[in-house]
Amino acid sequence: MLVTSGAARAQSAPTEQPPAASAADEDKKRGDEAMIALRYAEALVYYQRSYDASHNPALLYNMGRAYEGLGDFPKALEALEGFAEKAPADLKARVPKLGELLADVRKRVSTLIVSSNVDGGEIRLGDRVVGKTKSGQQILHVLAGPKHMVVTADGYFQVERDVMCPAENIETVDAKLASRTEFSVLRVTSVAGALVAVDGAQVGVVPAELPVRPGTHRVSLTRDGYNPAETSVVVQAGQRKDVEVPMSVHDTLTKQWWFWTGIGVVVVGATVATILIANTEKDADKGTIAPGQVKAQGFRF
Repeated sequence: MLVTSGAARAQSAPTEQPPAASAADEDKKRGDEAMIALRYAEALVYYQRSYDASHNPALLYNMGRAYEGLGDFPKALEALEGFAEKAPADLKARVPKLGELLADVRKRVSTLIVSSNVDGGEIRLGDRVVGKTKSGQQILHVLAGPKHMVVTADGYFQVERDVMCPAENIETVDAKLASRTEFSVLRVTSVAGALVAVDGAQVGVVPAELPVRPGTHRVSLTRDGYNPAETSVVVQAGQRKDVEVPMSVHDTLTKQWWFWTGIGVVVVGATVATILIANTEKDADKGTIAPGQVKAQGFRF
């Protein structure tokens, strides 16, 4: 469903600006034609230009449907919510299933809150830029589903995170950027899930990445089933350094050589006793049935 050009004229700019109103109507008409032909990207160009000139809320609905056609559900939600907020009651009445449409689009969108210390950094999900950082928190609507996030800014080390972005829910990410002139970045790898501490303070689990001041730092790792591991690393300002810390499997009771040697003696002794018992026959005249009177027919072994 599209909101027709008549509605656009009814909500267009004041009559004292007829050239602008006429151009807006023409752009909407071309947008409608592109939309009917399923040329969504082209339709958006005309709809946006018409909306900029007329501020007709009906165009927000049409833009939302065009974004939906392109699979850009976050922008579709933004446009449709704008329509629901700005359109008068009589215009919204022409879209009786607006609530259902909004609910369906929301199921495909997640809210991403990025905390940062830098203005203007680029927030990228996969190969797509979704917004810019700002001091404090930046709230973004993004397509739901797991993604790899990279935050970059000139003069700073980039921050990388794997984010889940659950549908109809909120994902919060701390993306503090470290200056290349003041910090280094240390990335610690080892056994998956090992707890990482740097200079005695826990910083996360493997793989862990964090900014540190230039100099010498002590890296410690612990994990159930493994012996603790520790190393020292020296980093310089502006350097991004990877350090892999090997961890050895903890020798539990069942892994000690003397444990299995002792078990082996017991097993061998028990086996010999079993063989002796099995080969010691009972005297035939001590049984209740005389030997030779029972045949093996009908028995299955």
